[in-house]
Amino acid sequence: MATGTDETEGTQGDGTSGARAPGARPGSATDDPRVADDVRGVVQAAVDAISRAGTVSAAGITDALERAGRSLTRRVVTGAATERAAMADRHTLAQALADKPRIPALGSATTAAVALKIAGRFRRVGFLVRRMPAFLVATAVPALVASVSRGADELGMVSSHLVHRARAQGVEPDLERVRRAAVQVVSHRAVDPEVEPSHGALALLWLRRAFRAALPFTAGVATADPEGLASAAAEVDADLLGAA
Repeated sequence: MATGTDETEGTQGDGTSGARAPGARPGSATDDPRVADDVRGVVQAAVDAISRAGTVSAAGITDALERAGRSLTRRVVTGAATERAAMADRHTLAQALADKPRIPALGSATTAAVALKIAGRFRRVGFLVRRMPAFLVATAVPALVASVSRGADELGMVSSHLVHRARAQGVEPDLERVRRAAVQVVSHRAVDPEVEPSHGALALLWLRRAFRAALPFTAGVATADPEGLASAAAEVDADLLGAA
């Protein structure tokens, strides 16, 4: 399975205030097949970690998810700066976050192969079989993909908002600082673009959301507090997002 790397890819757009970057599109972050591959990479890393630990707990899992989570967030932030329609203000961002997530593409041959591999590993995780109904075990993989896909989209929307606000104020954003701030916002942490956030902890939040989700799983992974998330993003000081 192809997965992303830890290297930031892409170039920044022209930053015209109030307009989309060249080639911008309003769709989901996972419209980019490279992001979809990174989503599957996070899911694979999560199931590998659960298989080893035997539980969905923070111990040992956040470290296992860190690399895959960082690769995903870097790719999403780059796409938000160069390809995604601008989330110009708090209201626009809140509306976008409140939209029901789209069903992720689960029918491809690649996803089917990953699902089969992951499903085999779930049989070794005794706590899942003992504590979850059979239908939830059967839908665990799609729920994980849906939750991580939604998390990537939340991150993309917040990043787009931060990039647009910075450029509107004459600040050319440093995408590494945007990434740190966006991860902190969606992780409900204090924002400091100088501090490297835990991507494993963010991926663990997506993982737990997947296991709490009820069918249909796409409703269960909707953004819990779009207004609060949008407000937190709108409060980030755009001057902090520029190159130091």
